Amino acid sequence: MRSKRIQPIAKHADQLQKQAVQIFVVAQQAVVDAQLQLEQLLEYRSEYNSGRVSGSLSVIQLRDYQVFLKKLNQSIDQARINIVNKKQICEQQKLNWLKTRSRSKALDAVIVKYQIQETLIEARIEQKEQDEFSSRPKRQS
Repeated sequence: MRSKRIQPIAKHADQLQKQAVQIFVVAQQAVVDAQLQLEQLLEYRSEYNSGRVSGSLSVIQLRDYQVFLKKLNQSIDQARINIVNKKQICEQQKLNWLKTRSRSKALDAVIVKYQIQETLIEARIEQKEQDEFSSRPKRQS
């Protein structure tokens, strides 16, 4: 029976699809985490800018402030790049999952098709046997 022979392949495809969806979910969470990190950096910069002392900063304090702000802005830029990269990875994982899901569904459809064909063949064989039995001459006792 063809349906039974293809079932291990379909089962394997289903497992691959489940793994792919798990990887996709992890990639989605990585995007969310990266976005949260960017939001935290932006909030920190905003708080830092609003809390700075205006007026009487020494040259050293002003230089340190500018260096810190520059590093913070670089971190923000890097976080934005990180988000773009994570989104690209997430999209690739989504495409991979959709591909594996499509293959799994196609194999499931093939199994159903084979099972229907096998059922029809079995029904024809049974009907043929019944017809042959009923067409035999009956013995008289």
